[in-house]
Amino acid sequence: MKNKFFKSIKYAILVVLLCTANFAFAVNSVEASNIPAMKTIAVKFVLAMLGVAFFSILIFVGLSLYNRFFVSREAKDFNLRRDSLKTPQDEDEAVLMFITKNRLQ
Repeated sequence: MKNKFFKSIKYAILVVLLCTANFAFAVNSVEASNIPAMKTIAVKFVLAMLGVAFFSILIFVGLSLYNRFFVSREAKDFNLRRDSLKTPQDEDEAVLMFITKNRLQ
């Protein structure tokens, strides 16, 4: 049942993608003057995706350095108690547990 559902979803996505792509090529083949406009759109899209990839890598590197130099120092001093995995019974205990686990002061 679950496998059949995922297979039908996959086929529906493929049908939509392939039908819209064929329609786009059919429209553009009639008007050959749209090819330079499509090239500029493709270049803008590629530049935007390169910007996204660059800033994703930049954020990853920045957070990795932050985690290595600032967070790891504080995490070494923190020891979990034996009852740290127990569920809080009321709101006050939940707030205290949140503050102690996140090392808020």
